[in-house]
Amino acid sequence: MIFKKCCYRVYQYALTSVMHIIKYGNKVISKEGAVYNIPELLEKQGEGGRVLIITGPHIARTGLFREIARVFKEKGLNYIIFSGTSAETGIDSIEYARKLYIFHKCCAIVAIGGGSVMDCAKAAAAGIACPGKKITSLVGYQKCRKKIPLVVAVPATAGTGAETTACAVVRDVTTGNKKIIADTNIIPKFAVLDPVMTRGLPSYMAAYSGMDALTHATESYLNKYSCKSAEKDAEMAVKLIAENITGVYYGTGGSIARQKMLEASYLAGRAFLRTSVGYVHAIAHAIGGRYNIAHGMAVAVVLPYVLTWYGKCVYKKLAKLADICNIAERNLPDCKKAELYINYIQMLGQKLGIYSDFNKILKKEDITRKDVKKMAKCAIIESNPHYPVPKIMSLKECEYIIYSICTISYGKNNK
Repeated sequence: MIFKKCCYRVYQYALTSVMHIIKYGNKVISKEGAVYNIPELLEKQGEGGRVLIITGPHIARTGLFREIARVFKEKGLNYIIFSGTSAETGIDSIEYARKLYIFHKCCAIVAIGGGSVMDCAKAAAAGIACPGKKITSLVGYQKCRKKIPLVVAVPATAGTGAETTACAVVRDVTTGNKKIIADTNIIPKFAVLDPVMTRGLPSYMAAYSGMDALTHATESYLNKYSCKSAEKDAEMAVKLIAENITGVYYGTGGSIARQKMLEASYLAGRAFLRTSVGYVHAIAHAIGGRYNIAHGMAVAVVLPYVLTWYGKCVYKKLAKLADICNIAERNLPDCKKAELYINYIQMLGQKLGIYSDFNKILKKEDITRKDVKKMAKCAIIESNPHYPVPKIMSLKECEYIIYSICTISYGKNNK
């Protein structure tokens, strides 16, 4: 195991070194009402043909979306709408979006929605750039390697950071497993951060997406071989979330708080784009895929468990995050500050109703040891050796953490 860990670290160091050198990213437009200016934006880019708008069924039925579509039409934007995405992006939806784009001879994609919508758009764009490949063959790292159509990402939630990342999470509907398409070519060219888009966001979605952004920032910040620019983005993201998430959840923060949460999500996404995520996401993907649990809910529950397991190797950085959140006295030792930060995450999850929602879902399931082993295997395959985590986890340790998480709501089941 020691030799294997050394090999992991060599691989991770080489991978993150390349990630730091490569110049990639996108242009961000952050202001209220920016979504209505997308036709002008596309015109400036020389994209005067038909546009494929990808969104979700719930957003497509809202008055806000109808208003956006009306403005697009008045400004002469020719478009076709695909609203068949789901909360967990399925490969079949991606394939259908690709076929629509090609059949209608579109020239660009506008993704309006949450992370699953933007993942669908990025994966479909990768498929369009690689017409001879199935979407499943693009799963993995740098499998696209071609220029994709212009993608404008408009987040309707503040959490995934998908508007600036180089990966798309897709779900295999036959197995329930989540897979990742990771390629620097699939980053959307533009990210439009408009608080208008999150105005009617349900409180539970604000909670899930906000905690997702907090997890992105925290995992990115803790990972080995990070860089100063990524750490700076992560710190600012944590600060903005701590200051604004409850205001958005309870509806007391107004458009300013919503704008700050969108910016926090973007910064957190930009941070982990250069440093990657970690075991929290790997375990959350496994649990979420198995029990169809919302990603933001899953990471919020998993995060304290993994941070506690890391132990003293993350005390110093967690102490810094505790200071940023203003939840610890400056003269406290790092270990105590780290404990306070973990407690803060748990308290926030309870305050935002996440833990009660999680428990309600798991009470309907009969989790066995066999289930835990399968989920742990999926999590380890995703994370090792790819994620430059602070401490490398074994399969047995992963099983223990997943079992602890999945039995918190109703006691142990040893089947």
